Amino acid sequence: MEIYINENVIAEAVTDKNDILKLVESKLENEIVDTIHLDEVEVSLEYFQENELDLERIDKIKFESKKVEQLITETLKEAEDYLPKLKNALNNSAELFKNGKEADASDLLDKTLEGIQWYLEVINGIMSLIDNEELKDKSNKILSDFTQALNRAMVSLQNENYDYLGDLLEVEMVEYIDKLSDFNQELLEEY
Repeated sequence: MEIYINENVIAEAVTDKNDILKLVESKLENEIVDTIHLDEVEVSLEYFQENELDLERIDKIKFESKKVEQLITETLKEAEDYLPKLKNALNNSAELFKNGKEADASDLLDKTLEGIQWYLEVINGIMSLIDNEELKDKSNKILSDFTQALNRAMVSLQNENYDYLGDLLEVEMVEYIDKLSDFNQELLEEY
């Protein structure tokens, strides 16, 4: 079996998954594994790490890497397009709650919260990769305040106080999406 990073062979005949991962990690310089190809089948790093694989049946493992900065930039650009959609979805949820369409509003809010969760995970991941303490502090403050607003919204939902929830979504939560958009832009300018 041949093991590659991008187009370069880094080893042959290593068959222990942990040894392969250690070897790849030792060869990466300011890079992160983006994808892995087991022969011609693309898998994620997570899949490779977590599943039992019969590596002896595989002829070629190719790790494709990207520079950390490139991955951060790509992810932030994706988020830049995504955040306005979350803002619109919050406004639409608020309108539905105010118009007494709680079931539709709840469904849309659930999907919107999943999107927000994705973004918060992205930001946490990016923050773990950078060394700028000022940006980390700013991120922590925005996320902490946003979490408090989110908690108020969830209490309103549990108490079936839909008018107040609509106002919270429309005003406070949308404001935090704007702050997250501004922060996202600041990160993009940094990288």
